[in-house]
Amino acid sequence: MRITFIVGSVRKGSFNLQLSRIAEEIVGSRAEICRMDISSIPFMDQDNEFPAPDAVASARKMVMGSDAVWFFTPEYNRSIPGALKNATDWLSRPLDPSDPDRRSAMTSKKAIISGVGGGKRTEFSRRALSEVLAFIGMEIIGGEGEGFSLDRRAFTENIWEPGEEVRSALKKQADLLLDSI
Repeated sequence: MRITFIVGSVRKGSFNLQLSRIAEEIVGSRAEICRMDISSIPFMDQDNEFPAPDAVASARKMVMGSDAVWFFTPEYNRSIPGALKNATDWLSRPLDPSDPDRRSAMTSKKAIISGVGGGKRTEFSRRALSEVLAFIGMEIIGGEGEGFSLDRRAFTENIWEPGEEVRSALKKQADLLLDSI
């Protein structure tokens, strides 16, 4: 089994990147993990859609070669971060402009969502992301997913020390996703 991890933040010290690393440990040897770098994907531009830019073609190939996609999203202004939305826009576009079914790299792929952020536990970004993913034809596993809250220390000192409840929730998500594949 192969799972593509997409982290919605491009910050090097991202808390969602940390969350994805915990998830990767939990998945362990049960699946191969591929990590997508969304920072290299250019802004969506239909003038340059065909042929797709190299970074987009690589991202599409990664998703198409995977059994599922696990999204790790922060919340920016009560919604999906721009870089993550841009990546999903590119990945949702038809692979072939003449395909009447408009199949994309994401069509019928399984998806699961996690996020860590402020007091609302990425509630709004996870909801918005699940709506986008369902609209583009992905099979959402576990609804709006699992969200986790950062304390003030994380924001002021850039330190997050996730507790056992984080690992436990991610393990449930990993089991749910792997069982669905």
